Amino acid sequence: MATPSIAMIPSAYADSKVYSVLPNNGDGDFTFNRDSSATRVGQNGLIQTVGYFGSELVTNGDFATNSDWTLETGWTISGGTANFSGGTGNKAMYQAAGITNGKTYKIQYEVSSISAGQVAVRFGGMSGVDEITATTIGTYTGYITATGSANGNIHIEDNDNNFVGSIDNVSVQEVLGDQPRLNYDISNGVVQSCPSLLLEPASTNLITYSTPINSSPYSYSGGGVGVAPTYTANAGISPDGTSTAVKLFFDINGGTTSSDLSQFAYTGSALTGDYTSSFYLKSSDSNSYTVTLLNTNGITSEAVITPEWQRFTLYNGGGTTSTNLIRIRLRGNENTSNTASLLAWGFQLENLAYATSLIPTAGSSQTRAAETCNGAGNASTFNDSEGTIYWEASALADDFTDKRIFLSDGTMNNYVAIGYSRFAGNIIAEMISGGVLQTSSFGATGVTKTNNNKYALAWGSGTMKFYVNGTQTNTESVTSPTGLNVLEFNTAVDNLFMYSNTRDLRVYNEALTDTQLQTLTTL
Repeated sequence: MATPSIAMIPSAYADSKVYSVLPNNGDGDFTFNRDSSATRVGQNGLIQTVGYFGSELVTNGDFATNSDWTLETGWTISGGTANFSGGTGNKAMYQAAGITNGKTYKIQYEVSSISAGQVAVRFGGMSGVDEITATTIGTYTGYITATGSANGNIHIEDNDNNFVGSIDNVSVQEVLGDQPRLNYDISNGVVQSCPSLLLEPASTNLITYSTPINSSPYSYSGGGVGVAPTYTANAGISPDGTSTAVKLFFDINGGTTSSDLSQFAYTGSALTGDYTSSFYLKSSDSNSYTVTLLNTNGITSEAVITPEWQRFTLYNGGGTTSTNLIRIRLRGNENTSNTASLLAWGFQLENLAYATSLIPTAGSSQTRAAETCNGAGNASTFNDSEGTIYWEASALADDFTDKRIFLSDGTMNNYVAIGYSRFAGNIIAEMISGGVLQTSSFGATGVTKTNNNKYALAWGSGTMKFYVNGTQTNTESVTSPTGLNVLEFNTAVDNLFMYSNTRDLRVYNEALTDTQLQTLTTL
């Protein structure tokens, strides 16, 4: 078989780049963007956070204790805040934070009270160079690049010899950049050996605490003779490898009717439209338990909770929801066990018809930015007269939206595309040459898009052929496009972003034979 001109088999990446194996001179590398952190499943099977920011560098930034900070005259720590009383001459409080020259950092802090003057946060040794200054109550966020004079410390100081007030929740994180996600799927408890490039749309986790807490917005209740579940924090190892899973112990107290129940719930405002909730559950012992899960519209499903972590997703079906957005319930008429002991973690509610990767929260809703991956190749990379695109991937959902892998001249006038159609089960194999559509039908129909499938589109000598999973599904007479110079996970102008899990993407500068196409796409 021929050597591909571009082979993007997900294996390596850097800030803002997804590398291709071929060509090895960088011409085949994609430019990646996502202006936020995101999570993936790592090679060890644990959920990991990648980009956009590094780990927290400040110790005791919430001032829970009077420690870790060096306090100059006028500064005190008490009542969970750092306080300054003014009039002592531009004094500071500081700590070593490992600030490195040349790196950029995100700085955030909250002014909880202020009655005079102004306060500033800066790096030690950089007085007057870059400061994040506050004069009113609020949360302040900024970015500072450490210069050669930075001494590694984070400083908070009375900025005008007149500050009177209090600050809280000081945070410093290195800006790592737009890091792509190589995601390792887990099937039947086994982590796949090779990763896929995970690309997702923007989404917000509306649940303010993704790890449940023993207070609002979560509730614990009983019905009939059943009693409210009990809650134990940090009771088990969670899917990210930390000891942050909570234990929920349900008890129907011997009840046998539907009114005898023990229920854990997340409640909030009624919602209208597509919403999907998701969360991780496992038993806290070696037993398996059957519980009832209820989504935002009260639609129920029975779930068997085993000693292995499982992620459960519940779609509301659209429309207006109740305020009971997630419920986990042990009920008397559905169970032979009086009790169930579960571990829970990673609760999420998002305004989509399907669940995306976990967006951790700890007190406020958080948004993962949309991802783009474009710009591979140039005019010398591709052959106009003939070629083959090979793509192995699975869709995030069959969600009635169009998405494309797009090889083009940078416009919509000359291109070859494979992608997901907005019509359920339909796969696009499309070609336009000189502004004229060359293909009249779908490349394939009846495909389960969320499965991992292999596709190949070959063109040349006036013919286009399309193969799916080892079978030819379409062939048409075509005129080849011209000027092909860029490969993208998106169209040139229509923004049909290819959100998916891509395991392999290649472009060959020749039309592969039927035998080669069959071999290449056979699962």
